Amino acid sequence: MRKMKIILSVLLGLIGGAAVAVAAVPTPKEMRGPFPIMSTPYFEDGSVDFDGLKRELGWVDNSGCPGVIWGQSNDAIDLLTTEEKFRGFEGCAEAAEGRKIVLTLGANGATTAQMLEMAAEIERVAERHPGVRLAIISRPPDDVRSEADIERAWNELAKVAKRPVIFQTYGTPATPTPSVALLVRLAREHPEIFGYVKEEAEGYSAVERMTELSAAKPVIKTAMAGWGGWQWLMQLRQCGCEGLVTERCAFAPVLAKLWRIHESGERGLPLTEAYAMFRLLCDQRNFPGGLRGYPLYFLEKEGVFRNRVSRQYTNSRVTEGGSFGVGKAWKLEKVELTPLQCRELDALHRDMLEFVAK
Repeated sequence: MRKMKIILSVLLGLIGGAAVAVAAVPTPKEMRGPFPIMSTPYFEDGSVDFDGLKRELGWVDNSGCPGVIWGQSNDAIDLLTTEEKFRGFEGCAEAAEGRKIVLTLGANGATTAQMLEMAAEIERVAERHPGVRLAIISRPPDDVRSEADIERAWNELAKVAKRPVIFQTYGTPATPTPSVALLVRLAREHPEIFGYVKEEAEGYSAVERMTELSAAKPVIKTAMAGWGGWQWLMQLRQCGCEGLVTERCAFAPVLAKLWRIHESGERGLPLTEAYAMFRLLCDQRNFPGGLRGYPLYFLEKEGVFRNRVSRQYTNSRVTEGGSFGVGKAWKLEKVELTPLQCRELDALHRDMLEFVAK
């Protein structure tokens, strides 16, 4: 049905005397694998480094990851203005021109209306960049308090979106986790856009839900891991998982290699070793933590970031899962490392590159 609509639109455009540009919509087969979330680069004064964002997308693509995400994280993304997000969407699309990577942009908000505003802008970006494989990722709006609220919000999203939408099952501590039954129902009702899930319910329940989601295929097209991939190996081997959405963008080369090993059919030691390398890079305890902690040093070494500066909530609570705060007030912070920590991170960076090359 979707192919028929596309063909018809092209024919109508030709009849009218001009070809119609048709946006590239990722296929279900392309919506698989590691989709790292890019960290937002800043200048020393706290303004967004949009050129750095473009460099980051190119670096992730060159690393071999099939997809990349921006505008969807606990990376203090809510401290960006709407105008900055829109400019970032456009910059990412410009950087994705001529590449095969699936660019996935975040449609989120404190309310359903804000979520729809983001989705509408993403569709406008798709119209301006018809050659870019563009998808959407969305979490429950911050003000929802029931599963019925989530269903209404995402049904409204279905009226705006024209491309695959990844549902992120975690929103905020105050928003409920949508049931697997709801995710399946929405995928069945809107098969052209829904059916992709970033599963990150709390603790081991994510594993159980991943198994349920995989059992609902083909209605559910791709079940992807979350929470930094800390259960990803088990979910890949035992639960039918086919992807990962993680804010560990700095380790994209290892994620890409791990996925290549998995896609080759390997389920034994080589896959375990790749996962162990990924976890080693993620788990340097007692270093500056959070999503904008020591991983920014890797991006700086790669020439992607100019510095290790971040916007941070003035009342921030930083955890390994991200930065949390209330309101839009922010301060500037820079990741500070000791000489000893820098030497160890240099060694880990070399280990990463050597591992990927072998």
